[in-house]
Amino acid sequence: MEQDQIIGKNLQALRKKLGFTQDQVAEYLTINREEISYYENGTRSMPSQLMSQISNLYGVDEYDFYEENFDLSSVNLALAFRAESLKPADLAQIAQFKKIVRNYLRMKTFAADESISS
Repeated sequence: MEQDQIIGKNLQALRKKLGFTQDQVAEYLTINREEISYYENGTRSMPSQLMSQISNLYGVDEYDFYEENFDLSSVNLALAFRAESLKPADLAQIAQFKKIVRNYLRMKTFAADESISS
């Protein structure tokens, strides 16, 4: 499978698992819904800036999009926000919150690894 298709498959699977529509994600990224469709179908490469933004919204690391056998069960649904009336500003706050949580969890793991090796 081609890299853009792998990324697209993961983008679509994560979006659906988290309950977002293509319209919501497009509005959050300030792009057209059609562009989301192109990225999810693997017919266009997603720019790295958009990939960074969407990884924050979905609560995953950017490299997760490249995983051919990405396990969706690893996505923390405790951070899933499902609401039909979410605005782009709401999504921006959700993305920022998820980014903070991911960074905290990384630091906690790093600190635990350091204490073990000491």
